[in-house]
Amino acid sequence: MNGPGLRLVEAMMRPEFYPHRPARVEVKQTHMSYVFLADDFVYKIKKPVNFAFADCSKLDSRYLLCCDEVRLNRRLAPEIYLGVAPIFARDGKFVLGEEDQVLDHGVQEYAVKMRRLPDERMLDRAVRSGEVTGDLINSLAKRLAGFHRGASTAAAWRYGSAPAIWRTVFGNLKEIERFAGYTATDFQIAAIKDYLKRFINAHWELFNDRLAQGRVREGHGDLRCEHVCLIDGIQIFDCLEFSEPLRYGDVAADLAFLAMDLDALDAPYLADDLITAYANETSDEALATLITFYKCYRACVRGKVESLKSLENEVPPPQREAACESAHGYFSLAHRYALRGRPALVIVCGLAGTGKSTMSRILRNRTGFEILSSDRTRKRLAEAEEITPTTSTYGAGIYSPAFDRLTYDRLLADAQARLRDGRGVIIDATFKRLDDRRRALAIGAQAGVPVLFIECQAEEREVVRRLHERTKKGDSLSDATAEVYLSQRVDFAPITEVRARHHLVVDTGAPRERTLDSIESALRDLFHPDDHAGGG
Repeated sequence: MNGPGLRLVEAMMRPEFYPHRPARVEVKQTHMSYVFLADDFVYKIKKPVNFAFADCSKLDSRYLLCCDEVRLNRRLAPEIYLGVAPIFARDGKFVLGEEDQVLDHGVQEYAVKMRRLPDERMLDRAVRSGEVTGDLINSLAKRLAGFHRGASTAAAWRYGSAPAIWRTVFGNLKEIERFAGYTATDFQIAAIKDYLKRFINAHWELFNDRLAQGRVREGHGDLRCEHVCLIDGIQIFDCLEFSEPLRYGDVAADLAFLAMDLDALDAPYLADDLITAYANETSDEALATLITFYKCYRACVRGKVESLKSLENEVPPPQREAACESAHGYFSLAHRYALRGRPALVIVCGLAGTGKSTMSRILRNRTGFEILSSDRTRKRLAEAEEITPTTSTYGAGIYSPAFDRLTYDRLLADAQARLRDGRGVIIDATFKRLDDRRRALAIGAQAGVPVLFIECQAEEREVVRRLHERTKKGDSLSDATAEVYLSQRVDFAPITEVRARHHLVVDTGAPRERTLDSIESALRDLFHPDDHAGGG
């Protein structure tokens, strides 16, 4: 360690170093910093290290990084970041100076000074203890949406285009190759690289469209649960100050980091709610398409960071071991995202009111696949307003057999086009006819992707209640009523032509996580090497 080095670290571990004389001082390490917790205040110094993504080897660069840390974090936590304090060497010992002395001669090091936030109020602890509510997630989504709306777009063109994203993602992947056989397996890295490459190629235009729409911003860059404190509203701190390229990105990349962290804390339902709430707040229809991609990328970033920490000799052995284990976990999570995001054709089918659309939206958050809705397609073909009820009755008008066939022709043609482009698809439709289901299987086989029918079911009393409630609200794409449900029940041809491996029945009245676990397990089974797309 260059500069003041370990002597300074030892000095800052003593209470007498600080003017306010804390009762005790705790020290924590990251791969780039030492953090000293001194009662009501926190002091953070940069390690004199030089990584591919950040050079802290010189005192001047460490000073600028401290200034950037305060400036950038005051965007979300203005009352927490108090300033930059100089550290001098006087009479053989280190002395903490005042902020107005940062340019004085003889400064040995610089420290960021912060107010200390209570550990027990951090979001990761609240998640583990089950304290996080839907209202809190909505508030967090609104806070992030407001932050992103005000964040700079000045350098968006430099970092947000599809070629720039390609360079950033694969530059990171190049850096993690050194950890193959240590914290990640060759198989995991190969699968992750294949998924990320295929996704970028299949969504090249979308990345460029996001840039044109102003969705690329100077964000937080390290948005994890341990950087969110539930006090005085919501305090969000410790943004990534050392790299503009890693801080700038699609707002989906920021959100995906937090969603990935919620997944890692075994709270994927909170991640789903966060994505949905943010998308609603920002009218961002394409957000869910990008989330799994960015989750995978962000998990790789965390895997790399934890791997680096596990190799630092200055880090105590127990912390190095914990970092190594954490890196294993992040790379395993990235691998699961890569498997989940591979193109497939998912048919969410069943009678009216059984929860198809809700299930489709949740699956979209989990996979990034686009939803093709029969309700939306039908009304577009009829040139009707989407949420305005039509006068057509079941079996007549736009719900006649002929119009049904026209609707499914378009749905399946649209699905085929997207699969051809390398994108996964979710079709939200009743699929009551055997012929339409066979055509879907054939399209999957032709595209070389697995097909999974998820048949939604629910108790009749619950279905009728849902349909009455939906009719009363009058804000649904679907015109289905309880009477339609009863008619469909007579017309629905049982799904017996699809092999069991490609057909999953789910009770949408059951706990959501249990249902989603069964779906994810079914999707994983479909990607087994001996699988052949399509069905019997």
